[in-house]
Amino acid sequence: MEPGTRGATGDSWTDFEIEAAVAAYADMLRSEIRGERFSKADVARRLHGLLPSRSTGSIERKFQNISAVLDEAGLRWIDGYKPLAHLQYALRQAVMSMMGPGHRIADSMEDFSNTAVVAPQGHRLATDDVVVPHPGAAGTRRRTSVGITGSPLAALHDFQRRELGAAGEEWVIDLERERLRRIGRPDLRDRVSWVSRDVGDGAGYDIDSFWPDGRMRMIEVKTTNLGPRTPFYITRWEIEISRTNADSYSLYRVHGFARDPRIYVLDGSVEERARLEPKVFLGIPI
Repeated sequence: MEPGTRGATGDSWTDFEIEAAVAAYADMLRSEIRGERFSKADVARRLHGLLPSRSTGSIERKFQNISAVLDEAGLRWIDGYKPLAHLQYALRQAVMSMMGPGHRIADSMEDFSNTAVVAPQGHRLATDDVVVPHPGAAGTRRRTSVGITGSPLAALHDFQRRELGAAGEEWVIDLERERLRRIGRPDLRDRVSWVSRDVGDGAGYDIDSFWPDGRMRMIEVKTTNLGPRTPFYITRWEIEISRTNADSYSLYRVHGFARDPRIYVLDGSVEERARLEPKVFLGIPI
């Protein structure tokens, strides 16, 4: 489009401006998929140079609008640009035209999300090496570099990917065994067991491990290749197990698994540590 199609401050965004914003957002999302470093602030400043009538604040809010379109469609969006509604109809069209299902970037994101192989590590890790604060918690320990957040639909896909879930559980077992070895409890290390594989899903949790004092620790593992703010699905039975065994129960939320795996931990009853929303119901004819 010609430069004359650029809007003025206070006007609705023109087609030219919308296309430029969506293209810039798509470039950032591609970089996230590839694990490439970039600065969101630099992207906003460069776009401001192309669209001088739009402040960097206005541009970043437009990026949030783009996240909202992707979130509505059940697609992944860039963490740091929390979905912000009140969208122009033209924006929704532009986003889905460039990044919707069936397009190369959506296909690349799907391939990344489906990966069930943990990122290679330079040395053997223990649980304490990869634990980070949960989203929103204060803390200075390193977080995952993966900045892509999934919608509830993405969380459902994670829940249904049995290979991804099993790979995350196996990784956590190795972490737990190394943790216990390092603290001088080889007797406990050898007793860590993969409950969901050996007993089945009916146990309501995945791994038998131990606290340093020898008490049993029941671990439920939830794995995603996306970022830490991606929600997770949990069954009614798993919730019940966490409630009745609150003193020994821990939920390990594995995120960034395929590129930069990290864990945040929710100890105790999940009902008290996470906001639970009913998303799936069983329909019984009457």
